[in-house]
Formats: sequence, structure tokens, C-alpha cells
Amino acid sequence: MDPTLYKAAVEGNTGDGNDIILVHLTRDEEFGYQVTPKGNTILHVAALHGHSNFVQQVLTNSLPLLRRQNKKNETALHVAANEGHVEVVRVLLNHGEGKEFLMRMTDDDGDTAIHKAVRNQHPDVVKLLVNEEDPEFILQANLAGETPLYLAAESGFQFALLEILKSCTRPSYTGPCGRTALHAAIIHQFTDCASSLLQWNKSVCEDADKWGWNPLHYAVRHNLIELVSEMLDRNRSLAYSQAGSNSDWTTVFHIAVTEGNKKMMEELLKHIPDCWEMLNSKGQNALHVAILNKKNLIVKFILEFPNYHHLINEKDNDGNTSLHLLSTSSLLCPELIDHPRAMKMAFNKENQTPKDATLANSCSRDRDKIECDMLRVGRMGRRDFKIGIQDKKKSKDKVETRDQTQQQEQKTGRESKRMIDKVVKAAQTHLIVATLVVTVTFAAGFTLPGGFDSDPGPNKGMAILTRKAAFKAFIITDAIAFVCSAGAVFSYFAMAANAAFFQELRAVQRLYVIATSLQLLALAAVVLAFVTGIYATLAHSVGLAITVLAIGCISFLIYFYMLFMTFDWKSL
Repeated sequence: MDPTLYKAAVEGNTGDGNDIILVHLTRDEEFGYQVTPKGNTILHVAALHGHSNFVQQVLTNSLPLLRRQNKKNETALHVAANEGHVEVVRVLLNHGEGKEFLMRMTDDDGDTAIHKAVRNQHPDVVKLLVNEEDPEFILQANLAGETPLYLAAESGFQFALLEILKSCTRPSYTGPCGRTALHAAIIHQFTDCASSLLQWNKSVCEDADKWGWNPLHYAVRHNLIELVSEMLDRNRSLAYSQAGSNSDWTTVFHIAVTEGNKKMMEELLKHIPDCWEMLNSKGQNALHVAILNKKNLIVKFILEFPNYHHLINEKDNDGNTSLHLLSTSSLLCPELIDHPRAMKMAFNKENQTPKDATLANSCSRDRDKIECDMLRVGRMGRRDFKIGIQDKKKSKDKVETRDQTQQQEQKTGRESKRMIDKVVKAAQTHLIVATLVVTVTFAAGFTLPGGFDSDPGPNKGMAILTRKAAFKAFIITDAIAFVCSAGAVFSYFAMAANAAFFQELRAVQRLYVIATSLQLLALAAVVLAFVTGIYATLAHSVGLAITVLAIGCISFLIYFYMLFMTFDWKSL
């Protein structure tokens, strides 16, 4: 696009550049319109930046640009609606005939201008577009299956939702995955939008999504009590609808139990007193589901109502009572076990009593506690001899596994003690060396090279070689050797104490490494102290002093040579 034309569109400049714009537009009609890399015409650019006067001027001179699309198949109306420029939208709609066709043009995503305005929540643009649309037109869905009404409900944009419901006679409210706008409002917990949809059309709450869940099911799951009450007041039969597929489904009451929502259960019982009798696809009642989902408070809540104690001994499709399910769960509920109505000798389809199921189950986290509770009442089932044999075998295997674990722990303990003894034994030799270094460096500190000044005066008793650099180096390295050796001695003492009382191999090994490192540093400092002390006393004979210095440093070469010969470098 010509830079002058593009800059005028961005700035909305219709003054001095008016003649230039007219010339460009006249030429473009003959040779093709100029566009940006995204395929935007001058009208798209002006609409993007909200310059309504510039848009007016362009359309006056070149009306065909009104329906021109960019590379995403967006018209200038799409762009203006997306940005919320209501005056630009008004100008675009007021030019030429066929504005309804323009409003229904779609981009690559199937979005109309109304989709853009609703998604970006521009209320003024939504109001203008909806009022300009034919009331009889069903606002269509985009390629993702989203209608403008669905988008408004999903984002909680109640203004747009009410505007669409007010202005359109029969708007489509469908969405992706078979869900409706009411599904979306409830899932995202926009209760105001949901109530508005219910007031508009009460039958919308009957539609199920691809998973077989209607809006009431989601409302129960998300604990929207007021909305649940409103839906049941409008359509009580919804409570009996199944949530799920034909082979795997549940009910609203089971959903409330699964969520552990006592207040929701009470609300459902207020509207549907017989919902206690509901069963899911596995033939399980509310007590079964509460136990399976480990909702202890819900189990106790159910047991508080004598009228519903018949649930205790009801069997599911596998013949399991609530006690059978409790025996294989980690839920601890002595109130159910000790309940007088609970049948301890009920058999399921595998000929197991609740106690048999308890002993056959070995994966429960609190199995020992459950076994204790279950075994203190009633007796074993006679039909279960084979299972009893299996249980004995399992018990035997468990004992063997425990014995093997103990043997392994004992073996590990013996190996750890053996390693500690080796480390302590090696440390005893190191301790002798460390003590010797402490003694030598302590003595050297008071037997300084060069002696002391014995002449009367202020320097009497002071070291004679104090001002020499080599002497200062001697004093520093001697002090380092003393401190490091003393630290090594302390580490060896701590190592011996740990080995005697705590027997912690890692702690002993760490102390040994620390002591060894300090001892090596002390030995290096001793060598340097010796060399610098000799150098300070032989300073008058430079040749001899350098010779002694070189000989002293040979110890470092010896150390590195031994390290090289003993270390396995190939393992790196």
C-alpha cells in the first residue's frame, strides 16, 4: 500500500490528503485495490483505528470496498466490531443496500460481526448490530459451533444475552459438544445469565450434551442451589433424567452425594422426596455411592434418617451391600459396621460376606483398622472356604515378605557398621598425624627463626626478622597449619562420638572427608611455613635460600605424582 495512503488511513487524515485519496481510489478501481500484507484495504485500516469520518469519505468515493475481504475473509465491519468502534460500524451499515447480507458475511472461523462484538464484549456495538438484524433470522453458529447467544452466556456477558433475547424472535442457542447457552452459563457459574435463559424458554433446560448431561446435572455438581430450585419448580421431571450414556449413567441425587454436598441433597429431597430410591447404572443407591467416594459425613447423614435404613442392605448389580463396599474401601465408619440393620452375613455374587471381602482385599490404606472393625462382629461365611485358603496363603506370603525385608535390613546394618569401623580405624592414624602437626606448629610459634631482640630498648623481646616479608609469610602459614590441624582433630573426635552412639554411616563419612581435607591443607601450610622460615633466616645468602626453597617445594610434586598414580583416571 502506498505510504501516504496508509498513513492517512491510520491517522484518519481527510484534510490535505483528500485529493490524494480520491486519486488513489479512482486508480485502484481500474487496476486493483492496494492492500497491506494481511490483505487489508484502506477501509480496513481506517476501521481498525476507529476513524469514522475517514471511512465515510472512502465509501463516498468507492462503495465496493464495503464488502472487500482481507486474507482472513474479514470485512471492514468485522474489524470495526472486533475493536468496538460503534461509530465506524454505524457508518458502514448506513452505506448502500444489503446491510443484512453484510452483517451475515463470515470470516475464516465462520464468525459474523456479531460474533466479534459479543466475544470482545462491546455492548454498544452488540446493541446496534442486533437491532439492525432481521428479528426472524436465527443467529447462526460459527465453525466451532458457537452462536452469539452461546458466547454471551459462556462469558457472562448478560447485556448481550438480554439484547439478543429481546430483539431476536427465535435465536439459536446451541454450542460445541451439543451444549446449549444454558449449559455454558451454568458450567461457568453465571447464574444471572442462566436465570435469564430459563425465563426466556424453560424447555432449554431439557437438552443434554454429548455426554448425556443436562443443565440440571451441572447445576447440582457446581452447587448452584437457587438455580436448581428454579429449574425443578419449572420442570420437576428433570430430576429423574439420567446423566451419562446408556451403559454408564448416574442421577442428580448421586451427583450431589458424589460431591459430598449435604445442602444440595436436602434441596433435592425438598422437591423430590422419593429420590432416595434412585439407582445408577450399576444398581447402586446413595449410600453405596457415598462409601465409594469416601464421603463419611454423607454416610452419617443418611444413617440419621430411620426411614432410609433399608439402603444399608440393598445390593448393587454385583450383589454388594454397603458393608461389602465399606470392607474394600479405606473409609472408616464404625457407625455403619455397628448398625443393627447391617447384615453381617449377606453374600454377594462372589459368595463373599463383608468379612470375606475385607480379608481378600490387600490394597486398602487402612486395612488393619478395617479388619479390626469388621472382625469384631459376626462370623465368617461358610461358602467361603476357598477364599479362606487363599487368605492364609496371602498371610503366609506376607510373613515371608516381612522376614525377607528384616533380613535385608539386618544385612544393610551389618555392612554399614563394617564401613564405619573401617573409617574410624583409618581416622585413628590420621589423628596421630594431626596431633603431631598441632604440636609442631604450636612450638614453631614460640621458637621463631632469627630469635628475639635481647638488647635493652622498646624492641626488647620482639622477633628480629619481623619486618621481612618471608618471616611474615612464615607466621601466616604456621597459623593456618595450626588451625587446620586443630579442626581436623575436632572432626575426628566428632566422628568417634557418632560411631559410638549414632552409627550413622553418612555422617561419619562426611566428617572423615572434612577432617582429611583440613589435614591436607595443614600439611601444605607446614611445608610453606618451613620454606618461608628457612628463606627468612638465609636471606643474606640468596643462592642457598633459593635452593632450600626449591627442595621444599618438591613435596608438592611428590603429592601430585602419588595422586596421579593412585587415582583411576579412566573411570572419568
